[in-house]
Amino acid sequence: MAFYLHRLLRSMLPPAWDPHRPPALEIMPECIVLEPQTAPSPLPTVRIYLGTERGQFRAERVFLWSVMKHRDPARRYEIHLLRELAGFQRGAWLTGFTNYRFLVPELTGFSGRAIYNDTDQIYLRDPAELFDLDMGDAGFLSINDRDTSVMLIDCERMAEVWGSEPVRRASRKALEAAARDGRLWGHLDGGWNARDSEYDAVRSKVVHFTTLQTQPWRPFPDQFVYLDNPTGRLWPELEDECRTAGFLAFTAERPSRLWPTCYDSLDRHPNGSLLRELLTEEPATGRDKLTIDGLLHRVPDPDLPWVLERLFACSSELHLRLREPRVARPGCSRRSAWFWQQQLEWASRRHPHTRWDFHRRCGHERQWLVGGPAQSGSIVVLTHGKPGHNNNALALASVLASRSGRPLFEVPVPFSPDGFVVERLLGRGLMTELPTDAAVIVASGWLPTRVARRAAEGMGRDLRLVLLGRKAGRPPEHGGLVVQCGHFAMPPHPNRILTLLPMNAGLTTETRDSSPWQDWLDAPRRVALLVGGDTHAHRLADPQELARQVSAWARSQGAKLLVVTGRRTLPRIPGLRRGLASDDLLYLWRSEDGSNPYGLALKHAEAVVVTGESESMLADAVRARLPLNIWPLPAKQDHPWQRFAGWVDAMATRHRYNARGSLRPQQGLRYFCARLLERDVILPPRNLEALHQALYQRGLAAPFGMPAPLPEQSFAELDDIAGTIIGRLGLGMASLQPPVTDPLGKR
Repeated sequence: MAFYLHRLLRSMLPPAWDPHRPPALEIMPECIVLEPQTAPSPLPTVRIYLGTERGQFRAERVFLWSVMKHRDPARRYEIHLLRELAGFQRGAWLTGFTNYRFLVPELTGFSGRAIYNDTDQIYLRDPAELFDLDMGDAGFLSINDRDTSVMLIDCERMAEVWGSEPVRRASRKALEAAARDGRLWGHLDGGWNARDSEYDAVRSKVVHFTTLQTQPWRPFPDQFVYLDNPTGRLWPELEDECRTAGFLAFTAERPSRLWPTCYDSLDRHPNGSLLRELLTEEPATGRDKLTIDGLLHRVPDPDLPWVLERLFACSSELHLRLREPRVARPGCSRRSAWFWQQQLEWASRRHPHTRWDFHRRCGHERQWLVGGPAQSGSIVVLTHGKPGHNNNALALASVLASRSGRPLFEVPVPFSPDGFVVERLLGRGLMTELPTDAAVIVASGWLPTRVARRAAEGMGRDLRLVLLGRKAGRPPEHGGLVVQCGHFAMPPHPNRILTLLPMNAGLTTETRDSSPWQDWLDAPRRVALLVGGDTHAHRLADPQELARQVSAWARSQGAKLLVVTGRRTLPRIPGLRRGLASDDLLYLWRSEDGSNPYGLALKHAEAVVVTGESESMLADAVRARLPLNIWPLPAKQDHPWQRFAGWVDAMATRHRYNARGSLRPQQGLRYFCARLLERDVILPPRNLEALHQALYQRGLAAPFGMPAPLPEQSFAELDDIAGTIIGRLGLGMASLQPPVTDPLGKR
């Protein structure tokens, strides 16, 4: 039980050492008031108490936005943030706010009604509809008597079992049992607490992202391997709305009650007068360059988003320096590296034209982040020995260079039979081979991607990475993206971009001498067969039958057949020959051959048949807009490592449910297997059948023997992916400064 164990061990540390749970110093919760926007309603104020914690700040912001979005504009709302409340032993809690919910009656003075929500929820309807429900004789309503994550509470009635003393010393289960014994529970419609896969666009009023390892905002990546959420884009789209609207719970005009202490400390800051000017209620004027050394570790959690927002908004070039104490002190907080990264990336996405860098030191821990527009400079492609990998990288890099107006350079990675030696020794040596103005490195395949990572780590400057291929490795958490095909079945990650096909567009072998194939070019109708061959997972078992059937099909169409082979086909050439008719043309692959008709076939064929193990040839045929038939190759019998990888993949994605029907947190062997996949120690088996089915469903291909569709429009996936990368990495904006070096030393 990785999560529970992590929480338990962390609870043994003093609170000052825990970056996820700051010391509990609050006596009363912070309150956010939403005043009526129209003529006030005579109905009572809607009181909502939200259980939250430091690591859930993104979920908290989106929850508040969902209330803002669906509220009754004539009504007053109060949202009380239950976090870091004193007097509780939080160490063994599943979350940092587990028992705060039972404090709600006391916080209201044991009077009136109140709603309780966990922070991992969003409203799809007005909370006032829940607040105004008929409660009958119940003391609280929830979807069942053991699930108190959404409650409508009669605070006066619940005083008898949830009084001041019991809620601070009893466990959650004991407090829920006391309410059951007192017959205080009443049923709440399930639409007010739709948990993950229970979400229904019509019936659901509150969606609860209760499965910890599928929460879309990934609050604790050190404790979970996150999977896709069954609600799809529901939460991310709501966060995008929140970001676009610029919504923040606290602002310079309405800071938290902890802010005055931080503001008073500006007198002791070297740039105190400047910061006072920037953080006043009046909008600050724009500046070309702004450096903030210190301060941020003193800003309270609730105020940090608006402080960063103000700093990003008032400068086109922002440098943030921070030396956090290893042990938190009064007025001086300690936060995790993940917390800082998420806060900075939110502000950066709000102000994409601000170039920034962030240097943090906390004891021996060091963090260096750079964002905003990528520095002006060239796009570098690392190439190696495999043409398929090289074509992927070159095709994508060419589009990126063209659309961003940057020069493109190709740097070959010298071949070595010992890849580990190349990775560890050449990685640093390669830096001298890169152009001095290199801004982006694009690489595909195991060795080039490792060299790219090493170069980015050692250059002491801002380099953005675009890594392609099944063996590209774990996606960078910051400053880079991994582009991989969906049928690789890799674990989901925010910086992993999934594609249908590889990126090798328009980089097919050019046929410099077409004279050997003139008979085929002069034929009234022309079809082509593109043959790959054996791989580690598939085998071209019967090349003679393949050639015989395709040859017969071509004759039935009144077409002349051209068979183009590749490097992997050579052992199967005799079988192909026996299956072809006398007038069929067969090309035998040779390295660096100017008469290779591969490009000619894609340009002049009226239809094409491709063996299904070759993703690159399938991609070329789709992008050539040819009627495409796929000849799938049978899978080889799995060798022990493949069987082991398949078992790890199945174990990592196996679902286990609790008594409520909710997905249980990752634990034990399942968690261990998920980590192996997430860290790229073991790759899940690629699923070529899934790729073929996707091509069939999208009308881009058909199985051999069935009519092949004619694509109505060009396949624009490469351009779409390039546009996404340019936006995510800021490649389309001009740089505002020269390369940045790390003032705290080499990374």
